[in-house]
Amino acid sequence: MEIKKANKYYVIDKDNNKFIDTTMGSGAQIIGHNNSLIKKISKQIKKGTVYTIPNYHTKKVNSYLNYINPELHNEYIFCNSGTEANMRALRLARAYTGKDIIGRFHGGWHGGLDGFLEEHPDNKGIPSNINNLFKVLPYNDNECFKLITPDMAAVIIEPVQGSNPRSDIKEFLQKLRNHCTKVGVLLILDEIMTGFRLSKNGGAGIFNIKPDIITYGKVLGGGFPIGVVGGKKEIMDTKNVFYGGTFSSNPLSMYAAKLILETIINKKHIDYNYLDSIGKIFRKKLNNFFINNNKQMRVIGCGPINRIIFTDKFIKNRKDRDLFESLDSQKLFNNKLKKSGVFLNSNGLFHFSMSHTPKVVNKIIKTIINES
Repeated sequence: MEIKKANKYYVIDKDNNKFIDTTMGSGAQIIGHNNSLIKKISKQIKKGTVYTIPNYHTKKVNSYLNYINPELHNEYIFCNSGTEANMRALRLARAYTGKDIIGRFHGGWHGGLDGFLEEHPDNKGIPSNINNLFKVLPYNDNECFKLITPDMAAVIIEPVQGSNPRSDIKEFLQKLRNHCTKVGVLLILDEIMTGFRLSKNGGAGIFNIKPDIITYGKVLGGGFPIGVVGGKKEIMDTKNVFYGGTFSSNPLSMYAAKLILETIINKKHIDYNYLDSIGKIFRKKLNNFFINNNKQMRVIGCGPINRIIFTDKFIKNRKDRDLFESLDSQKLFNNKLKKSGVFLNSNGLFHFSMSHTPKVVNKIIKTIINES
């Protein structure tokens, strides 16, 4: 499938077929494709697209982030993607602590950095000794606390995993926060997917988690490439840590982030209560259908981030999901939806936006029911 253009909640392929888009740029578009902010951003092109030094927009974005996250007050680090942001967050954690080992959770996704791809054996070119620098932890499992030890620099976690998005994770996350503090290990909250999508304060706000370091991307860029690292002042002040990049803080992405943050702060265009409500409706209607019709399918999710799992068993983590699901289930289901005019990305995640009206959401639900 080759997409040639997009508008609001739909995409059009090269053959002019129109599809309802449930992916929204892997969650980057929270307002909708080709929205009013995009049209404003186009004005920046005439003023230049790359300066290689911080610009006026960067300072405004920094001040807005400090307004939203006063407890992480400091200069933020800006880069070009979520992968870059997490890479720099790890470097910062290692520099600050003087330790090398990073804990990460099974089923998590933190981008294309070598140390994050151990669970994807088909990826070649990964150094064989990279795992010496990482410790894989069981997700949503108290056994992980035995493995998080003082010799580690940090633990990185998504407040909501894409592979297993769930809203009943608060207790586990708070236990993790407390344990990391107890053993002297930094907690990095990867909010690339959840930041400014679940709420103004992301997953940190929803689950009342105060990380040492936080990363953002996707929604913040308004459809333009961006990555952000923030953290406690004493950590961010660590000296001799390299963060450079030709396109980091480029004026297009910074202007887009400025407009998105102004939209969030002024409560325009983005209604988190609405996004949460359509996610709940999506889960309730489909789960009622699946249960009443004895389908081995369920919908799990948190707010506007949802996925269908192809089992009726309760799962608490990706390990459980892999145990019960067929490897081909997602691919076959996606193909069915596509034939019926609904585009779902290969990762299986539904990312609802403000452009998804109740009528559009109900159409998606009916399509899923018909293809189940």
